[in-house]
Amino acid sequence: MDIPFAPSVEEAERLAGAIRDFFDRLPAINTPHVAGRLPLFKKEYRSGLFHWLHRTSVLATMAAGSLHHKLPVFQGADVHGPEVRVVWKSTDSLGRLGVILRVIDDARAVIILRHPCGYISSVLRGEAQRKFVSSVPASEDYGLMQILLDTADPSSRAPSVEQMRQFHPVERMAWIWVLLNQKARRDTAGDGRCAIIRYEDICLQPIEKVKELFSFFGLGWSTQTLEFIKTSTLVSQARGLDRITQSEHRYYSVFKDPVRAAEKWKSEMKSEDIERVYRVLRQSDLIRLYPESELQCTSTAVDC
Repeated sequence: MDIPFAPSVEEAERLAGAIRDFFDRLPAINTPHVAGRLPLFKKEYRSGLFHWLHRTSVLATMAAGSLHHKLPVFQGADVHGPEVRVVWKSTDSLGRLGVILRVIDDARAVIILRHPCGYISSVLRGEAQRKFVSSVPASEDYGLMQILLDTADPSSRAPSVEQMRQFHPVERMAWIWVLLNQKARRDTAGDGRCAIIRYEDICLQPIEKVKELFSFFGLGWSTQTLEFIKTSTLVSQARGLDRITQSEHRYYSVFKDPVRAAEKWKSEMKSEDIERVYRVLRQSDLIRLYPESELQCTSTAVDC
């Protein structure tokens, strides 16, 4: 996307052309990374034959990828048709959200807010497994930190990049989380088209919370959706037997025990690192979303 990582909302008019161009192209993107992921679901706008062709194309693309070849994915549908609702998931456009909503009038958005310790633990695990494209650790991306500091509220207590360099890596990552989420909340404040929900709340009540999100987006609820949620979170029903599927250990797997996934950081992070995170979080009003009392919760006391 040819749009700054964290632009000011005042830049919306200047960036409008690039944003509209990106969204016009979005439905037709057929690269394996975007359109070649499993599992696949039947769509009302794709016939049975074209669903089969689409699935065959995805499997062929995966096979080619294992041999270091790239094939486009056959969509098998008019992705620009009026009956198609485009759902776009992004892990790096949080800082752009306010500008995007000011340009794309008929869009709705949801910010899925993850506990800062969960975010940091996940990033560190992904870096250790070399799951990310960037070779620069998040805790050492001072260019990103400067971008976020340049867009920070003048009244914030954010340190300078020079001060950041003296901090522990976990503290620097905590500041990235705080600055990025503060910007997203500030840029979307009062916009009824944007909802905010905690990742942990979805993990505790996946069916109920996803139903709420579907309603917010104006999407119909189907048996296919319900069955997938049940299947993908099935391990949670057998936690007492400690049955964890092999796929659950994969970094990007959608088949996980949701509560275990949400609270994994509690067993992965050192107590001193958790305190470092909260030392930063106490300097932001975001701590109201993750009060320190929640640190007492455990995966066996999900109703605390």
